[in-house]
Order: sequence, then structure tokens, then C-alpha cells
Amino acid sequence: MRRVAWCMVATLALAGQPVLADRTDAAKGPDGAGHDWYRMTPERADILKLKGRPDPGREAFRGCRGCHKSEGEGLIDGTYPRLTGQHASVIIKQVTDVRAGIRVNPKMEPFASDHAMSRQEIADIAAFLSAAETTKENGKGPDPGTKEGKALYEGRMCHTCHGARGEGDRIQAYPAVAGQHYGYLLREMEHIRDRTRSNSHPNMVRAVANLSRQQLEEIANYLSRLPDFRKAAP
Repeated sequence: MRRVAWCMVATLALAGQPVLADRTDAAKGPDGAGHDWYRMTPERADILKLKGRPDPGREAFRGCRGCHKSEGEGLIDGTYPRLTGQHASVIIKQVTDVRAGIRVNPKMEPFASDHAMSRQEIADIAAFLSAAETTKENGKGPDPGTKEGKALYEGRMCHTCHGARGEGDRIQAYPAVAGQHYGYLLREMEHIRDRTRSNSHPNMVRAVANLSRQQLEEIANYLSRLPDFRKAAP
């Protein structure tokens, strides 16, 4: 079985949107300009129709453990994101964006290529990660006080997509952000703000526009301290 080491981020597209005519609609600029964020590649549409199998997915994920560790917990410093419990639709979105050239990620490209993994393996690994659990602590922000971060998260309307508990949205493929590593959250928000991330959602770009480093730190701190949304009270 083919193996893949994944290095993913989590800003995602709506499921159920029109499908791209082919896989050449790649991002034409560092901020993702040049592709329609709301449209779905044919490959992504096909993978979403497959039944993901967690057990084969665990086996297929063996090659990913060097970076993302055994249960997808990533690294506490945020070098690699926490994929444990992430929605399968989110995983599928990011991998197919890389394969289509919509998301620019040179490190991941050779591992996410067509010859590195099959469409069924993508579906299986996504199913495994969505159900995975870990006892490993995530990387948290330096300040136990999260009042400012919560106010910014709500004031910037982040919760309309990512949920009041940071649970995201499985149907619309918005990522769960609760309990994500602080360092990863901060880095990706900076990339989105600075237009250096190629598949950013336009609403996300607007939400973090003009925020200072300190404000982004507050939001990342708040989200990193939220509990696993699967165990938190609704």
C-alpha cells in the first residue's frame, strides 16, 4: 500500500458547490486569486462519494506518522497541525487542493501526488483521522486568560463558520479549530492576513485583515485552550 506524509492546514471550501471543469484551475497568486474558492474539483467530488474506512485508513496513515504522529496529534510547537478529530471533509478538501495546485504547499506536493496515494486511501485516512483520539496535550498559548481572544473571535464573527465551540462544520467543510496547536493557529492566521496562503476562504481573509500580531495571538490562545468539541457540552 502506498504511504503519504501529510502536512496540512485548515481553511476550507463549501461542500455541494459547482464542480470545476478540470484540475487546471490552480491558484494564480499568493492569496489564492485566480480560482473560485466556492467551486469543487472533480476529484474532490468523487472522493466525497466514497465510503471512508477507518481501519484501512489507520494502516495507510503509517507513513504519515513521521510528521503527524501516530494519532494525527502533530507537534506541540505547531510545526505540524493537530489532525486528530478533524472532519473528514476538511482533510479531503486540503489534500485535493494540493493535488489540484489550488493550495501551494511544496513540502506536501510529492506525498499528495496521484502516484503517492489513491482516492480511496485519501477517503480512508480522512475517516481514520476524524474518529481518532489522543491523550497527548496540544500546544497552548502563554496566557491562561482568554477573555480578549474570545471577544475577538466573536467580534470578528469567526464563530459563524467555526462554531461557538470551535467545532467547525462537517457538512460545509469548515475546520474544527478547538484544541489546535497555538503555534499552528497563529502561523496560519498570519499567512491568511498577509495573503501568503493560497487557498484561504475570502471571509477568513476579511476577518483577520488588519489584525495586529497581538490580536492574532489572543485568538490563537483562546482557541488552543478550548476542549475537544466532541467532548464539550453543546
